[in-house]
Amino acid sequence: MNKDQTYGGLILLISLIITIVYVAAFFAPVVSSYIPSWPAWLDWWAIAIPVFLFVIAALLICMWIGWTMLTTPPPAPLEAEVASTPENPP
Repeated sequence: MNKDQTYGGLILLISLIITIVYVAAFFAPVVSSYIPSWPAWLDWWAIAIPVFLFVIAALLICMWIGWTMLTTPPPAPLEAEVASTPENPP
């Protein structure tokens, strides 16, 4: 693996770990506690759902970039061009 693939793998792995931790932290309060008032619950979800979707989308984009960097083969090394100039130019 070259350096670009290593960086891609790290980006993918870190984004995946952050996604798992964020999803667990996002839903933990809802599962463990009772929501006492309907309007507060509604307001909270009205803010939380778009923020949740934005964070997940950003992390998925990071994972996609990491996956692309991880699976893309390294570029071929550039070879020096041999200058073939004619002996007697017109």
